[in-house]
Amino acid sequence: MAESSGQSERIISIGQRHILYDASLIEHPDAGLFDIARVKSNAGEHALAQGRAHAVFFQHQDQELVLKHYQRGGRMAALLGDKYIGTSHDRSRSFREWRLLAQMQKAGLPSPVPVAASVVQAGLFYRADLITQKISDVVTLADFLQDNKLEDKSWNEVGACIRKFHDANVYHADLNARNILFNPETGVVYLIDFDKGCFRHMGDAWKAANLARLQRSLRKFKAMNETFHYEQTDWDSLLEGYRS
Repeated sequence: MAESSGQSERIISIGQRHILYDASLIEHPDAGLFDIARVKSNAGEHALAQGRAHAVFFQHQDQELVLKHYQRGGRMAALLGDKYIGTSHDRSRSFREWRLLAQMQKAGLPSPVPVAASVVQAGLFYRADLITQKISDVVTLADFLQDNKLEDKSWNEVGACIRKFHDANVYHADLNARNILFNPETGVVYLIDFDKGCFRHMGDAWKAANLARLQRSLRKFKAMNETFHYEQTDWDSLLEGYRS
């Protein structure tokens, strides 16, 4: 077993498993912490995170946490399942997302708090997991709009939230209505799931593309469900918040 550290960020290696964690938030993480089948079993019927097939809510060391197992989608899922190509744990998807989230926390951006990330190496491939603190009392924007109409002020807040990330040059690779969390009581908005996200300092075209991706997502949900509460005027209110 090997361990290295930098401030509260630490890396522990146990055989082929490498764990990156915040020592101020969690003590002595081990392989069992990332066993998603065991975590599901222990957490019970309310473990699954709604709309996120490979994310599980659970408790550990008096914290409410979310465990995300990285799983491929599309055609590659049939070929590789949950395996990714790479031999450097430092460049793995989970380590990169953990560190991006850590930087965003330092910048005060409304995003998940990273707790621990795991990579298990197997030759040219690896499997990955990420644990973050659960954001309480929120619902995804997609789920909220299934049954409720969002007021103009709240659409403004969604746009303003996205603008905060763009002003910090944070690129979200999959900005859609399921990756926006909304607290109906306070109106606070968060962005989640920064897999393949990064800082981009060149140009602004990606920001417009980010917004266009979200708009396509909202239109898709609208087309799939007649009760989905989204209209063009709502998008106009989002852009108003973004621009202000």
